[in-house]
Amino acid sequence: MKIGIPEIDQQHKQLIDQMDLLVQALRNNQGKAEVQKIVSFLEVYVNEHFGFEEECMHRYRCPVASQNKNAHQKFIQNLREIQVELKHNEPSLLVVLKVNENLLDWFINHIRKIDTQLQPCMMNGVPSSRE
Repeated sequence: MKIGIPEIDQQHKQLIDQMDLLVQALRNNQGKAEVQKIVSFLEVYVNEHFGFEEECMHRYRCPVASQNKNAHQKFIQNLREIQVELKHNEPSLLVVLKVNENLLDWFINHIRKIDTQLQPCMMNGVPSSRE
């Protein structure tokens, strides 16, 4: 799961760990307070991570920068939909499946397909000046 950029690799690990915790909390019926705590952490951390990663892609003129940003927006939309569902309903198997498919699996595929393209840009490119 590593892309070769230590700071981003650590952020990815933290996000995957938190999504795993969310799945486990939902499966074990740990209650709304615990689930909401994890979801709130994810919301904050995802925004920080995505912002950092998008800035790196922009700075190093990565050709998938706009695709990456659009994909991040889709993830945030999925996370918000799950948040709303959890706020209004008890955790269910359907929510567990949505978290697995729309968050965890999505994120892993995103890392493999898009994020891996950042490291070569950083190695080969000169950062652009801030615009």
